[in-house]
Amino acid sequence: TFIISYLSVITESQGKVDWQQLLTMPLNTQIKTPKVWLYTCASCGQVATGRILNAWDKEGLLTEKWSPTVHFRSGIILLQSMTDYEEAISFLQLQIKGRGHRVCILNLDNNTFDTESKVRILRYGADYFFESSLLNNVYDAVTARLTRWITIDGLLQSPVITSRIAGNSLATIQMLKQVIEVSFFSKNNLLLLGERGVGKEQIASIIHELDIRERKGELIILDCTTIKKELSGSELFGHEKGAFTGAENARDGAIALANNGTFFMDEIVELPLNLQAEFLRVIQEGTYKRVGSNNWRRSEFRLIAATNKDLHQCAADGEFRADLLDRIDTTSIKLPSLNQRREDIPAIIDFCLAKHFNKHAPVVEKEVYDFLTQKEYPGNVRQLKNILHNVCMKYSGKGPITLGDMPWLESLPANQTRNDTDKWYDEQGLLSALQQAIESGYDLKQIEDVIQSITTRITLHKVGKNKEASKILGKSERWIQLQKSKERT
Repeated sequence: TFIISYLSVITESQGKVDWQQLLTMPLNTQIKTPKVWLYTCASCGQVATGRILNAWDKEGLLTEKWSPTVHFRSGIILLQSMTDYEEAISFLQLQIKGRGHRVCILNLDNNTFDTESKVRILRYGADYFFESSLLNNVYDAVTARLTRWITIDGLLQSPVITSRIAGNSLATIQMLKQVIEVSFFSKNNLLLLGERGVGKEQIASIIHELDIRERKGELIILDCTTIKKELSGSELFGHEKGAFTGAENARDGAIALANNGTFFMDEIVELPLNLQAEFLRVIQEGTYKRVGSNNWRRSEFRLIAATNKDLHQCAADGEFRADLLDRIDTTSIKLPSLNQRREDIPAIIDFCLAKHFNKHAPVVEKEVYDFLTQKEYPGNVRQLKNILHNVCMKYSGKGPITLGDMPWLESLPANQTRNDTDKWYDEQGLLSALQQAIESGYDLKQIEDVIQSITTRITLHKVGKNKEASKILGKSERWIQLQKSKERT
């Protein structure tokens, strides 16, 4: 279970939290709070800081004061003056912003900050700013947010996520946190935005798995590009026997199958306009009719719509109903392209190979990681997975996966032809090999061997035959064969 309860024992005076009284409470007062880090600015004082730490740490629930080694992503910053405010800004800028942490700011002073100051500190990476003199039950409010964040951080490590998504780049972590939060803590309909191939269906399956509804049905997937106008939306609404030519039996559509479950509509912008009006009623009223029927039926589901187009522009152009857009765009999540999370590519490679080889994946040479990381991916993760699938199909079962195993034409970097890519391949392969050799402490003779090896491999890749390679390199076929044997060992 991910239900976490905490006891808050705190003194209130005239409907406001008395922070001064909190600071003088006995150290054995039991105040339970989520496990987070705490950063206290200079003006808060060591005595106040110590008492807060001791009170919150009594049950071992607070990790420690902030340090660069703290691994928990959620935290609290205490401040008590304008000097503290500038210190907090500096701390956020240097230690927090861009690293995926979530932060609550607590102002312990009775004097409040103006709106401009609050907006500024939020822009530097804080998520919430609490004024103890203005907000009733501020401790409970902070605890509630931290509890949610800790639950999200825990779910990030769950098999629901790790079995589907690889990578821990900032773009990926921020996207997944948003996905988990709207999945686990709300029942809203969702709109997934992103380029083709970014993994919208995978995200939909995560949202479905994390849904905590008691009566959860199936995840039903409908690609709206497959809906045929001549069938009048039968794929969506179902049909009665004889409703149209070929309707030999009554049949449920996707809406009926999604009852009590999750309905994922991919490329919803492709839904014909006449069906958009009918589907709007389904969302508003939860009712629909089969094609060829006069009877209303009910279906309740969580809708996840997805598109790679700008729906607002489509609505402005008359290609998508504005009222339907209002209904499905209650919560939207932008999925990053693979080019925006390029540092995840090595992890995705390992993930796909481990899945294909049942966790016994072969070694992958560094040049392969370098090559695939520098490539452009207009088809995003789907394109990378297709490349890796081809590599797995070609793999002979012995030795490491090398650059020679790459599907060549499919793997060309963007805006390059076969001819100028040969130069790119030579330079990148040789530079990578040299860098690796130097970092490993090789002497000049060993580095020459590395250059010889990579040159032979590139030549063989280009011409394909030992005889042709021997002519180019000025070596015997026997020498070429020996080089290939060394590579295999």
